[in-house]
Amino acid sequence: MTVSIEDIDRWDSGDVREVFNASRSRAEAAFEASDGIAELPAFGTWGGDAADAARESIGQTRRDLDAHGNEALAVAQAARKAADDIDAVKSSLAQLRADAVSAGFEINPIGNVVVLGPALEANMVGALAAEAMRQELQTRLVALLADAAQVDQELASAIAMATGAEPIPEGPHTNDPAVQEILTDPPEDPRRFQDAWEQLSDEQKDWLYEQDPFIGNHPGMPFEDKDHYNRMHLDELSRSAQAEVDRIAAEHPQWASGPPAAPNPNPPAYREWKQRLDEATGVSQQYGQVQKGLESPDGLPRYLGILDDQGHAAVSINNPDEAVRHATFVPGTGQDLSRFEFSAEKSRAMYEATMSADRSLRQGDVSVTTWMDYDRPMKLWDAASPSYAHNGAEALQDFQSGLRVTHDGALAPSTNTVIGHSYGSTLMGAAGVDGYLDANNVVAVGSPGILAGNAGELNLPDGANVFATRAENDIITLATGMTLGPDPVSGTFGAIAFEAAPGRAWPLGLPSVEAHSSYWDNMNNPALINFGRIIAGRTDVTPP
Repeated sequence: MTVSIEDIDRWDSGDVREVFNASRSRAEAAFEASDGIAELPAFGTWGGDAADAARESIGQTRRDLDAHGNEALAVAQAARKAADDIDAVKSSLAQLRADAVSAGFEINPIGNVVVLGPALEANMVGALAAEAMRQELQTRLVALLADAAQVDQELASAIAMATGAEPIPEGPHTNDPAVQEILTDPPEDPRRFQDAWEQLSDEQKDWLYEQDPFIGNHPGMPFEDKDHYNRMHLDELSRSAQAEVDRIAAEHPQWASGPPAAPNPNPPAYREWKQRLDEATGVSQQYGQVQKGLESPDGLPRYLGILDDQGHAAVSINNPDEAVRHATFVPGTGQDLSRFEFSAEKSRAMYEATMSADRSLRQGDVSVTTWMDYDRPMKLWDAASPSYAHNGAEALQDFQSGLRVTHDGALAPSTNTVIGHSYGSTLMGAAGVDGYLDANNVVAVGSPGILAGNAGELNLPDGANVFATRAENDIITLATGMTLGPDPVSGTFGAIAFEAAPGRAWPLGLPSVEAHSSYWDNMNNPALINFGRIIAGRTDVTPP
C-alpha cells in the first residue's frame, strides 16, 4: 500500500499507545488472576478425587488465562512498536522538511515530491545549481515513504490482531511480561540487550533466532551465543547460495564449458546468464571464505561474531569476552569477503606479535577480530569519498561498545585496540568523529586520512592513545592529506608515530602498492612488532 505525506501527517501515535496500554493492562490482569488461583489456600489441604478433578479444571483455567495474557501482550507489543515507528517516521519527516526549507526547497504533500521554493523558482541559475541537492532530498523522501509503508503494515497488523481479524503469532509460552516484551521487541542498546538475553531460556533464544536469523549480530550478545547462532546461519546461507548457483547453471547446462561456437560465439543471452552465474558463484565463494576463516589449524578457537547476507562478517581468534587484550582489525579498500583469508592472516600475525610482546600472557588472554562489517570502497577512485566511512561508523561503534558489555565481569576491563589499515583507518576515524568509539588505542596504518583535523578530535575514552605509522614506500603517500583529512603521521596531527619497514619501492624509487600491504610481511617488521606492543597495552613503540 502506498503511503503519502498527508497520511503521515494524520498519524497520531497517542491513539496507538492507548491500544498498547489497554492490552498491556488486560495481559497483566490475566496473569495476576492465573497466579492468584494457584495460590488459593484450599489446595494445600483439600484431598481426594474431587480435589484432583478441581485441580485439573483449575489448571486448565490457568492455562487459558495465561494464553489470553500472552495474546494480549502480543497485541500490546505490536501496538507499541507501531507507535514508536510512527514517532520515528514523523520525526524524520520533520527533519527532512527543515532541511528542504533551509536549502530553498519545499515538499509537496500531494505529489510526494521535493519542489523548488519561491526563491529558487525566481533564480533559474540557482535552481540548476541546486538540482543535485533536490535529488538528494528526493531520495531521502522516497526512503522515508518506504519506511512509512512498512509502519502502515505494522499498524494494520496490530489493529487486526486487536480485533481478532488476524491470528496472534505463535511464540514460546511465558507469563512473565518482561520476558514476553523481550521476545516481541529485543532492545537495541547493548547493555539492555545483554540483561534481557540472560533472562531467556535456550528455547526462547532459539525461537528468537527462528524469527530473526541475524540476531547473532546483536552487540550485547555473548560471543559464545553469537558464534552458535551465526554458524547456524552460515550453514543456511551457504546452502542457499550454492542452490542458487546450481539453479542458474541448470538453466543452460550446455554453456557450462563456455559460450556456443555458432552462429554467434558470444550471444547476449549467454553474457546475461554468465553474469548472473558469476555473481551467484561469488556470493557462494564468500561464504566459503568465512567457513575457511573459522577453521583452527593452529588450535586456537574462532568465533563468528558477525554474519549477514550483504557481504559482512567478523571472525575472532579466541573469545573476546574472556580476553584481557583485544584488537579489532579493520581492512580497507578492495577487501571484501572474497579476500577474507588475507585479512585473517594479518590478524593471526598480530596475535603472535602480541604474545611475543608480553610473555606473561596466556593463550586465551589475547583475542584479535578481523572486522569486515561495513561496505568498503572496492575501487581506488571511490576511496576518495568519506561517505563509506561515515556510513559504516555506527557499526564499528556498536561492535566496540558490545565488547565492553559482554566482557566477563569477573575479569578486569580489557585493553581494547582498533587497528585500521588504509581506508579502514578512515572508517575508524569516522567512528571516533561521528560518535563515541570505545577503544583504549586506535592505530592508523598506511592511512590516507582519518577525517579528523587532529588526534584530539576523536571521541575516545579518557587516557586513550592514538598511534599512526606509514611505510616509506607506501603508495598511499600520494593520497594522504587530500579528501580524507590531514596526514596522521605528521607531527602536527598529534598521534604517536612509530616505525615501519620501508617496503619495496617501484623502479626509480617510486612508491608502490606492494609497500602498502607490507606491514605484516614478516614477524621482524617493526610495524608488526609495534602492533603487538600496542595490543599488549604498551606504549614504548619505536619511533620512525
